Parts: sequence; C-alpha cells; structure tokens
Amino acid sequence: MCYPGVGYSEPLAENENQNVLQDNKRVEYHTMYLSSLAQAISDGADVRGYFVWTLMDDFEWVHGYLPTFGLYYVDRETLNRIPKLSSRWYQDFLNPQYIREYIS
Repeated sequence: MCYPGVGYSEPLAENENQNVLQDNKRVEYHTMYLSSLAQAISDGADVRGYFVWTLMDDFEWVHGYLPTFGLYYVDRETLNRIPKLSSRWYQDFLNPQYIREYIS
C-alpha cells in the first residue's frame, strides 16, 4: 500500500519486527527531490524554503501510528526518540560543505 504524499515507506503492521531505523527509501526520496530542487534553483526558480515532513513518527488520523515517515522513530512504550538513517543523512546534507559538494 502506498500513501499519497509520503512516497517512501510502507506502514508497519502491528508487532512487525522490522528495522525502521534503516530508511534507505526515504534517503533516496530526499536525495532525488533535493537534487531536482537544486536544478530548479539553478534554472532560476525562486525557492525560499524547504522542510521535511515530519520530524518524528506521529499519529495520522486515517492510519494511526502505523506509517513511520518521521526522521525520528518514536518507541511507543518508552517514548524515546531514535534518529533514523534519514535523520543523519539530512543533518549531513545541511552542512554547508556538503551542500557545496552536492550542488556543484
């Protein structure tokens, strides 16, 4: 099942033992999206901001807690927030040196 607007993860079935911290599809999605955005800026697009939806896995009205598309996984038992691979990737991407290498 695909969630419109999410584009990079399937929801977890309850009690499914899956490593949600290695969200390679999300990293791939952001890499492709930001590459296209960089090209649009180079072509003259007036881009004033960008944000990632969402910081933490959250409650979605239709699907509850099953979709996990946040940059941080939230353990529902302890409420600990654990950074996913995409969180680390995005942090690296925001580094000015990385951006210079990425855009050039």
